[in-house]
Amino acid sequence: MPKEPDNRTIINQRLLWPTPIWFTTINEFKEHPTKVSFNEDIKNWILSKVESEKTTIKSNTGGWQSDLLNPNEELKPLCDKIFDVVKNLNLNINQINIPQMWANVNMKGHWNKIHLHGHYDISGTYYIKVPENSGSIVFRDPRPGAIGSMYMNKNFDGGELLPISPNEGDLMLWPSYLDHFVEPSNSDEERISISFDIVIINK
Repeated sequence: MPKEPDNRTIINQRLLWPTPIWFTTINEFKEHPTKVSFNEDIKNWILSKVESEKTTIKSNTGGWQSDLLNPNEELKPLCDKIFDVVKNLNLNINQINIPQMWANVNMKGHWNKIHLHGHYDISGTYYIKVPENSGSIVFRDPRPGAIGSMYMNKNFDGGELLPISPNEGDLMLWPSYLDHFVEPSNSDEERISISFDIVIINK
């Protein structure tokens, strides 16, 4: 008996141009069994700068942002950890430079406007203190054409904006071309983070 033809429609899907965001938690910076933790040390160091130095104004609306910090001094343990993470991103990265790094302190009502760091390769933030309701970081779909299609953007991509709520000790990395902003804080405690940009040397 002849075999019936298979009239099923086979639909294949391939996702084009995904945008990665990488994140991990550095638990050893959050607490230490025999001494003050890295986070506690760096928090106090940053807050002493808040007392003695004026803020710079970039994307921040309110809050305090430091001048550029030296990655080879107090922040060297963090820079070493950033390199350990970056070289394991499956991007064949063997060497990096961190040309700029700065501290952020946001209090209640403070936020950061939408911006990007596009002339670098990878950008990121390490979160030292993140009180509850102190504001998510929000990423914006980098594809102008996708944003113009409201149906696909809503029903396939989940919307133009993706909020992520970090926790203390989180290290977050993203392509520098990605628009992002920080929501206003609703906490009475300070939200403290270190942001940075990376240039990949072995391109």
